[in-house]
Amino acid sequence: MIAIVVFHVVMVLLALGVMSKVVPVQLVGNMLDNLHKTLGITRPPPEQTRTIALVWIGSTIIIVDGSVFLLVFITRLLLNQRS
Repeated sequence: MIAIVVFHVVMVLLALGVMSKVVPVQLVGNMLDNLHKTLGITRPPPEQTRTIALVWIGSTIIIVDGSVFLLVFITRLLLNQRS
């Protein structure tokens, strides 16, 4: 439970840092370049770096929340079947 809360706090702080331009564009661009190279997709133009970073942060939060929800939901279903 604590790990989920810490994850959300870190992701929200990272998103706020990207939005408020506290995190340098160079750092965000380098992270996005590595991520896009790993996935084998084209790199966004430099003027869209912050927007794409926010999309990736939001997507990560949704994927992690969905995975945790499904884990809890399926676990409860299995435990209820045993009872």
